[in-house]
Amino acid sequence: MGKTTDLRKGNIVKGLIEMAVPLMFLNLINSFYNIVDTFFVGQIGELQVGAVSLVSPIMSCAVAFAAGLSAAALALISQAVGAGDRNRASEVATHLLTLSLIIGAVMSAATVFATDGLLAWLDTPQEIYADSRSYLFGISFDFVGMFLLSVFHSICQANGDSKSGVRLNSIAAVLNMILDPLFIFTFGMGTLGAAIATSLSKILVLPLMLLQIRHDPKLSCISIREYPLNIRSIREIMVITIPASVGQFFSAFGFVIMNKAIIYYGPIAMSAYGLGSKIANLFYIPVNALGGALSAFIGQNLGAGDIPRARECYRRSMTVCAWISLVITVFGWICAPLVLPFFVKDASAELLALANEYTFYSVATAFFMGWYNLLNGVFNGSGHTASTLFLSVFRLWGCRIPMIYLFRFLGFGPTGIWWSMVLSNLLTCLLGQWMYHTRRWETRVQPSGKKRGEKSKI
Repeated sequence: MGKTTDLRKGNIVKGLIEMAVPLMFLNLINSFYNIVDTFFVGQIGELQVGAVSLVSPIMSCAVAFAAGLSAAALALISQAVGAGDRNRASEVATHLLTLSLIIGAVMSAATVFATDGLLAWLDTPQEIYADSRSYLFGISFDFVGMFLLSVFHSICQANGDSKSGVRLNSIAAVLNMILDPLFIFTFGMGTLGAAIATSLSKILVLPLMLLQIRHDPKLSCISIREYPLNIRSIREIMVITIPASVGQFFSAFGFVIMNKAIIYYGPIAMSAYGLGSKIANLFYIPVNALGGALSAFIGQNLGAGDIPRARECYRRSMTVCAWISLVITVFGWICAPLVLPFFVKDASAELLALANEYTFYSVATAFFMGWYNLLNGVFNGSGHTASTLFLSVFRLWGCRIPMIYLFRFLGFGPTGIWWSMVLSNLLTCLLGQWMYHTRRWETRVQPSGKKRGEKSKI
């Protein structure tokens, strides 16, 4: 494991930056998978970009469980570390990795069998059906590697180490960049090749993860033999995992519905959204990383009983987020139009116009995205994942999706979809800030799965 940081003391801003920078790199790596796939697939044609974009939210629905398990890792392990209970931290880490393997395998099998049904439900246009089917089939084998690497990184992060997981994901990203052109062009596999390259790159890194677990002093405590799965531990983990997973699922499923709304305007609009979102997500990386770093801060300080420091962590992170967002917005508005044409060979004027419009509105909401992720960082780090579930459902289903169809009815066209994104993020942040001020999050998760001083379940 890399160098660990005690988040219970020291300069908060310095600590946030030290934790956030590796997370920024990790988020960049995760975006890099999609960007590399989009770039190489874009060399085939612009409709193929739409095929990959249509499938991506489907995968995000399944990835929701990985996010839930990662939230459990951050909450339970960081609080155990903060309380000085290393045995508890090792037990939770072992069980989370075991569950990741099992759930990832089940998700892969389910997606393979459900491929045609999912595409039919999405009303996939005939022009992109074959490519969408190929990509969905290939990417379904990504779950095991993605689940294990995601949870492993969260385990390291909860211990104050934000670098070890990044290194493994960096290696996987480089492998993906090498394998993409090999499978897409050399082997002539097209969109299927892009998906296989992504899946295989993560699987090839898993032996390195096992080696680190075996030889690292802190991770060597991870042992299935010493900590076999049991009902009590699974229940405690699921108390946090299920709300976080359901929240992520509803969020991802909301984007599936959003894709259905976009495809209403044709495959070019779908390709424009897919292209623009890849670029916009790059600009979100710094502010999103702050939310991930804040989770570990909140968890360790609540575990140590230092609530004032936990509050101060949130206040300082908001200040940092505001300054970073200002830079992101200005930089994004200038650079995005210059970068977009490089991703699709012989892109049409219609595609570029819609993609530029989308990135303009997306970059404008950078601060709200950062604010939203900081609130999630507070609630996830404290183990109050039911709050993140509520915010996620409110953002997509209470605001964005109704707005999308309202703006369609009013004749806004695709622009109405972009406006719904901005407004839903703003309203959700205002609601989340009110939830923060109720201070319910200040009661940390106990090993029994209960809040301190309360008998009710989280």
